[in-house]
Parts: sequence; C-alpha cells; structure tokens
Amino acid sequence: MEPPEDRLGLAGKNVVVLGVADESSIAWGIATAFASHGARVTIGYQQKFFSRVRLLLKQRPDVSGSRCDVLNQGELASFFAPFQETGMDILVHSIAYAPPEAFTRDPSEVGTAVLDQTMDITALSLLRVIRVAKPALRPWSSVMAMSFQAASRAFPVYGMMGVAKSALESIIRYLAVELGQDRIRVNAISPGPVETLASYGEVLAITSDSRAIENIRGSLVKDTIAAGDREVPGGSETRSLEWVQAVERHLRKTVAAICPIEDSISPEDVAGCALFLGSRLSAKITGQVIHVDAGLSSSLII
Repeated sequence: MEPPEDRLGLAGKNVVVLGVADESSIAWGIATAFASHGARVTIGYQQKFFSRVRLLLKQRPDVSGSRCDVLNQGELASFFAPFQETGMDILVHSIAYAPPEAFTRDPSEVGTAVLDQTMDITALSLLRVIRVAKPALRPWSSVMAMSFQAASRAFPVYGMMGVAKSALESIIRYLAVELGQDRIRVNAISPGPVETLASYGEVLAITSDSRAIENIRGSLVKDTIAAGDREVPGGSETRSLEWVQAVERHLRKTVAAICPIEDSISPEDVAGCALFLGSRLSAKITGQVIHVDAGLSSSLII
C-alpha cells in the first residue's frame, strides 16, 4: 500500500502496538493507520489470539507481529530485544482486563486477587513494558496508552476497572515527568464507547449477575439490556453474540444522542488521535489525557 504524502513525518518510524486481539481492536486500527502512513509497525499479541491475528497479518504484509504477554518477563524481553538495536519511535499500550467480579460487585466487596489482577494487567503492565522498552526509545519518541472516562468519573457498571484506569492515567503523568528528561512524551487517549471484542466481554461481564444489575443506579444499563431483549428475545438469558451486539449498538446509540457531536466513536477515530500523538505535530504535548468521545466528557446533555 502506497503511503500518503508524509505530512506527519511518520514514514520509516518504528512503531510498536501492544494489545491486538482481532480486527475490531482499537490497537489494530492504530497499527494499520501508522502502516498506511509509511511506518514500520510491529504488533504484540497474546498467544490465545494468534489464530485471529495471523489472518490480519496476512491481509497487511506491511505489519509484522510477535507474541507478547505483558505478564511474562521472558516474552517481554524477547519481544523488545530487536528494538534495542533499531530503536523505537512510537509505543502504544492498548491492554486491559478485569474478571467479571470487578464489574458486578460493589468496590468494597471485590476480592484482593481480582483487584490485583485488574490493576496488574490494566495499569501496572505499562510500567513493566516501559522498564524493558525504555533503552530503545529515541529522543522525541511517543508513548501512549488507552484509558476511558471512568478513570475520572464513577461509572458504577465499570467498577474496579475504572479504578485501574485512574491508576493508569496517574502512571502516565509520572512517566511523562521521568521520560521527559530524555525528550520522550507520554500521553493517554480516552475514547468513548467503541464496539470491539473487549467491549463484548465487558457487556458479558456486566450482565453476568442479575442481582447486581437490579442494584445499579440509573436507567442506562437496564434500558440497554431491555432494548437488547426486544431485538433478541430471551437474549439476557442466553447471552448470545447476537444479543451482545444488540446491547452494544443500543448503548452506543444512546451515548451518541447525548454528545455535542451526535455520533458514535470508531477505532478509526481513535487511530487519528494516535497518529497525531505519534507525529512531530505533538512534540510538546505530554502527560495529557486526550478525549476522543464526541464531547461526552465535557458536556451534560440530558
């Protein structure tokens, strides 16, 4: 694929994107966007997603990939070893996970093991990645991670994942101070709701406990589940993929209706922000959280 005119200065840059699971992944949208601008892109993925990722790599020969479990120190070291020689210009962390209990239980009732796992994968893994990748990061390189609005506002259905995202944003700020001495910038992108494999998992997690749903304050979640049941009768019992997709569509439509720009967010929207943060146009932007949410985070339209 011929890259467009390189106004962003991305051609030939070494880009690493962690967290690709399938074609719907925000991480994959970011990876292909950088590749389309002439960057040399390497993605990292978990072994359990290999069958899906392999098909993606066949479709995009301008993107390479390798296994990288951020909880496995050996895999991290092996993944980043080649970049100690070539250098790295852009690093994208798009990794998060929480067990269902983190979404459905009251914060004070979440078990320590669940909280530890949620924090370790969603937030602390960025520190683990930076520790290994830091020697390869060139001056004026860019690091970015994916956050969510629940980091700054309490979303009851997001539970302890919101706490982990808050920690991630704090880590971003402290890394910006540390790495700024080497002219490396560190930022977070906070998208609105995006339909991805991960978002399907969140729907399944949130709806896994009917008693927890009944206790949720507000009507958004209950109305969304009811809309899914109207479209797919009995879906909240079977929790089929068709039902999850219906719930997700209704959620995004409802959220879009209360945004200043009345539209849903796509992986391409997030990728556009990532291109900017990876380019020379954002050279003096660091320690920030950039919201790509059609204005949801800055407004109250009810």
